Amino acid sequence: QRPRDGARSGGEDLDSLDFDTVNNPYMVDCGRRPPRGVLGYSGKTFARWLLTVLTGVGVALAARCLSLMIDEVARLRNNVLQSLFDAGGSDRRALAFFVAYNLSLVLIAASLTIYLEPSAAAGGIPELQAYLNGTHVKNFLRLRTIFIKIVGTVLTVSSGLACGQEGPLIHIGAGIASGMTRGEKLYRKLLCIPLDEPRRLKHPVLDFFRNDRDRREFICAGAGAGMAAAFGAPVGGVLFALEEAASHWSPQLIWRCFTATLIATFTLAFVKAGENSGDISLAGLLSFGTVRSVGDMRREVLNDDGTINVSAVDAPVFWWELVFFGLVG
Repeated sequence: QRPRDGARSGGEDLDSLDFDTVNNPYMVDCGRRPPRGVLGYSGKTFARWLLTVLTGVGVALAARCLSLMIDEVARLRNNVLQSLFDAGGSDRRALAFFVAYNLSLVLIAASLTIYLEPSAAAGGIPELQAYLNGTHVKNFLRLRTIFIKIVGTVLTVSSGLACGQEGPLIHIGAGIASGMTRGEKLYRKLLCIPLDEPRRLKHPVLDFFRNDRDRREFICAGAGAGMAAAFGAPVGGVLFALEEAASHWSPQLIWRCFTATLIATFTLAFVKAGENSGDISLAGLLSFGTVRSVGDMRREVLNDDGTINVSAVDAPVFWWELVFFGLVG
């Protein structure tokens, strides 16, 4: 069967990445040590850590914007529904608006993905794993793909579909980290400067990490930061990068991943503290409550002597749940 236009067939549309050093005169010349600057340092190590911190901050801000936009789109729908009920409208009219509103969100998200950027489809984790294993997935990490990913995630989650923002946030984090290594190209795109025009901004930091080897490590840290921001778990982000994403690992990468995940988690916690009365323990987009809220719930459920009333009728339900969830894992 012949593939349709634009479809990949047999992998001939895929390229490999140069994770190993290419031994030719051009790459050897480009890979020479940069000239020493202040106090005999080139600034490459400082730039690497600075971009790692900026990656964590960028992922946290993207996660916060994602959450706010989802809340606003859902709040608009709920406000209209409430006004319909307050005005004495029929349930059929409210149901028709509910279905039409959610269907419109889904259609817009699908249209943006199909016609503008197909690379933004789905969660993006399989493509990320392929990229970090040496396969160049075209257009997967470019700026337009990440933008469509954010808009599509906002619309689909707000529509009430059975999907979340945690998986796409990993793709978004990887895209932000990849953008950190493309300094000159990103600079030209933001200022609408043609790529063939002579450089207006010339600084060694723009060329430090423009290679597949360094970009791989930044993308790995960005993916871990996305996981950490989603669940408020910096160590979990590092473990995700180690177990699911990275194909190459080193002690230096562990520290950079942990720095990115830690910065992302705490930046998001501090940004969200305003709406939580200054409580920074609600880190992450998905939260099951804090120690304070769980303690308040326990005081409401438990008796004065610390016991809880359980009926014998509840026992079969507990047994069924234990057996069912034990079988499904």
